[in-house]
Amino acid sequence: MPLVLNAGNNIIQKISWIDNLKAIGILMVILGHINSPFSHFIFSWHMPLFFIVAGFFIKFDLSVKDFLIKDFKRLMVPYFVFAIVGLVVETAKRMALHRDVLDYIYEITGIFIWMDMPSLINTYAFVLWFLPTLFFARIIIFLVNKQFASFLLRFILIFSLFLVSFVVNIPFGIDNAMNAVLFVFIGSIFFRFYQDDKKLYGFAFGAMAAILYFGIPSLDMANKNYENVFINILWSASIVFVIVAALKKIDFKSKSLNVWGKSTMLLFIMHPYTNNIAHIVVEKLHFGDWWLKLFISLTLLQMLILAKQKFAGKMLFKYV
Repeated sequence: MPLVLNAGNNIIQKISWIDNLKAIGILMVILGHINSPFSHFIFSWHMPLFFIVAGFFIKFDLSVKDFLIKDFKRLMVPYFVFAIVGLVVETAKRMALHRDVLDYIYEITGIFIWMDMPSLINTYAFVLWFLPTLFFARIIIFLVNKQFASFLLRFILIFSLFLVSFVVNIPFGIDNAMNAVLFVFIGSIFFRFYQDDKKLYGFAFGAMAAILYFGIPSLDMANKNYENVFINILWSASIVFVIVAALKKIDFKSKSLNVWGKSTMLLFIMHPYTNNIAHIVVEKLHFGDWWLKLFISLTLLQMLILAKQKFAGKMLFKYV
């Protein structure tokens, strides 16, 4: 049964659990990149979560032009702005520490042509591969939905693109988008038709239990490294469905969690900086471990959220 989005109570419910889901997701990203004991588990599902959530709100009633403009402003403008910022900060850091100079031809080519993790890894822009990947994945889903009325044809095409993504390397992160498109498709279908189906959650719990018997599968979507394609898809989607089921059941309301959920773009882009600062502080103190790094990084990120609230629409905050 599709979710009715034009009823007040449903809108409140939608915003509540989805913002909580996004907040949990970004907290896991930060925790995973701090290299905590939970990183292997987190990496097995945290990126699929964001691609699945991105499929929730694809507005298929928009024109192609309006859809492209809207998503370009929301995803690609921040990508270009903060990729340049990341390059500038990395340059300043290397100069201050007397480290080797970057190969700027390679870095600029990576930012404007390849837009993938291997091409961005040398600077603080390394996490930004997600943005062009999501941009083109959403375009693919949008166009496929516009062109094909048959669900079966849509699924066959999208799954075929997913499989082909493992053997191609295309500029603008399009091969990564082809790899992510299956998860965006899952999110789109789940949100519109199956989110109230208790059988789906039962299946998700059952799938998780079965997979746990064999061990948590490794996943690195940025480099398209899957331990087992079928198991990875089943596992990561199951984790997301279980979290959604729990959030909707508990109906937990937290202003702080809600704010973090609404600030995921800012937190996603800035956490490499705060994680690095936290790492340096802990190394200098010769005290603490991943938990102290996490505390410091979260504190700095909370300060950035407060700054965004104060300077909304100004400086770099207008892009996040």
